[in-house]
Amino acid sequence: MTVHEQDVTAEKARAAKHLARKHFEVEPGLTRIMRYSGSPSIEFMPSEPIKLLEVNADTVPSGVMPLHFGPSVASGIIFPSVIIEVTPEEYDKIEKNELRLPEGWQTSEDLSKPNEI
Repeated sequence: MTVHEQDVTAEKARAAKHLARKHFEVEPGLTRIMRYSGSPSIEFMPSEPIKLLEVNADTVPSGVMPLHFGPSVASGIIFPSVIIEVTPEEYDKIEKNELRLPEGWQTSEDLSKPNEI
C-alpha cells in the first residue's frame, strides 16, 4: 500500500468514527454501529464509501436496505457513505447469516458509543 493509500485509509477511518459519533449524538435508540470494509484493492479509493451498519432499537424492521449518501464537506465528511439501519433482532439475524449484508461488506470494526454521549 502506498503512502497516499495509507493516508486515505486513515482519513476514512477518522471520518467513519466522526460520522458514528454524530449519529450517536442524535439517535438515542442507537445501541451499536459497525464499520464494514470491502476489498483492500478498492477500500483505499476516496470514491469507495464508508460502510456503516447501525443497530437502532427505535427503528422499524425493514431488512437490509442500504441508504447512499454523498460527501458532506461542511460536516467534516469528505467521503460518500452507505448506511444500513437495522433493529436488534435484525442484527441477530445478520450475525446468524439469516439476513445478508451487501456484496463486498467483508470485515467489521465496532465503533462503540463514546462514554460522554
